[in-house]
Amino acid sequence: MADKILMNKNTLAALKIELKEYNTALPVFEMKEQQLKEVVQTIENTIARLKASIAATNQQTKAWVAVMAEETIDLSEMVKVDKVNTKKREIAGVPIEVFENILFKDTEVDLFNTPLWVDAALDVIREQKTNRTLVEIEERNLELLQEELAEARRMKNALKEVFIPETKENIRKIEIYLGDVERLAIGCAKLVKKKKEEKKAVA
Repeated sequence: MADKILMNKNTLAALKIELKEYNTALPVFEMKEQQLKEVVQTIENTIARLKASIAATNQQTKAWVAVMAEETIDLSEMVKVDKVNTKKREIAGVPIEVFENILFKDTEVDLFNTPLWVDAALDVIREQKTNRTLVEIEERNLELLQEELAEARRMKNALKEVFIPETKENIRKIEIYLGDVERLAIGCAKLVKKKKEEKKAVA
C-alpha cells in the first residue's frame, strides 16, 4: 500500500472494498495453513515410520548378511525395479504423488542350485526397495507441501499484520479528515450566513 493516500471519498470507498476482500481472504489462508500443517505432519510421521522399518529390517538381516557375502549370488542384480505406478492427487491446490504399486523385473531363480535362504532374502530386498521408493515419493511431496505451507503462512501473516491494520488505519485517517472538512464547511457556511444576516440588519 502506498505511503501517501488521497484523502477523499473515492479513496475511502476503495479502501473499504479492499478491507472487505482482505477480511474474506484471511480465513481462507488460515484454513489452508491448518490443512497443510496436518498433511505435512502426517507425511513426516509416515517417512519416520518407513525409515524406522528400513533400519529395523537392516538390523534383523545382519545375521545372514555374512552368509550371503560368502556366496557368489549377486542379489542386487536379481531384484530390479521395473516400474513405479503413482497417481496424482491435489491437496490445498498442491499436486502430489500417491503410491499405487511397484513392479519388479522377473527374475529366474534356479531352485536346485541356489541356497534356501535366497528366496527369503529376495522378499526382504523387494520390501526394502518398496519402502525406500515410498520414502522418496513422500519426501518429494513433503518438499512441495512445505513450500505451499510457508507461502500460506506468509500470506496469512501479511494480511493479519500488515494489509488489514494498514487499511483500517488509512480508513480511520480519511474518515477523521473528511469529518474535519465537513465540520469546517458547516462552520464556514454558518459564518457566511451570520455575516449576511448582520449586513441585512445594518441595512
